[in-house]
Amino acid sequence: MTKESSEKLSGRGYGNIYTPHAGSMIIQVQRESGLANRTIILTQRQVRLLRRGAYAVGTLLAIVVLSWFFLATQAARVPGLTRRVETLQHDVTRLDTLQGALSALESRFQQVQHMLGASMPQTSEAANAAAASKVDTAISSIPSQWPLAVAGTIVARDDTTSSTRGMDIEAPAGTEVRASGAGSVVEVSVDSSGTATIRIAHRDGYETTYADVRGVRVSQKRHVAAGAVLGVLGSQPGALPAHLHFEVRHNGSSVDPLSLMKQGPSNGDLQ
Repeated sequence: MTKESSEKLSGRGYGNIYTPHAGSMIIQVQRESGLANRTIILTQRQVRLLRRGAYAVGTLLAIVVLSWFFLATQAARVPGLTRRVETLQHDVTRLDTLQGALSALESRFQQVQHMLGASMPQTSEAANAAAASKVDTAISSIPSQWPLAVAGTIVARDDTTSSTRGMDIEAPAGTEVRASGAGSVVEVSVDSSGTATIRIAHRDGYETTYADVRGVRVSQKRHVAAGAVLGVLGSQPGALPAHLHFEVRHNGSSVDPLSLMKQGPSNGDLQ
């Protein structure tokens, strides 16, 4: 340090850092009034350690700053998440309420089915149990029995020129639909309205079809006795009155059902 530079900085303390040769550092500190001068000499290794320490401190500060920003961002999301949790809790409460209402409606629907006769009476259960007990010994027969528990009213009948010579029989809702003869159930199909079509194969190539049946009580491939309860008639609000569509086929060709009936309203067996 020259005398001129010392005079320019006289009266004030200063620090002067410079490197007299590569890799080392000398720090000279002079206080005011020029007293207590101090010179610090850093070796090449100390300079490297100092730099590494500075990098470490800078990295740590950067991590602290980034962590603060992350925590601040997460903290800002807390009110929104709280509102979302409250909304989900409200939705869960509504679902519980809807589930309760659905259970109540299901119970009422079952009560309505029972009122319409869709539920199985005790006498029908006993008849089906007796028929089931005869599965192994029952012999298929030609369909000759009336397919309803009551006479009903024939409201439609296909003529002899029609390819299907079935008929529609109107009867009160809840009337039992019965197998016209003993045989094996070959089809049970239910449509979207809840009505079923049942086909039964009998002896000698005869087959009967029962449509618009509700509360089906038989299953496919099951053998049924003559007179076994297949289901009941039902009606829907705004739809046609309860009725059964009944067909008989012999070797694939339609047959007039009344030509085979040995039991039914035409014989005075039913009211």
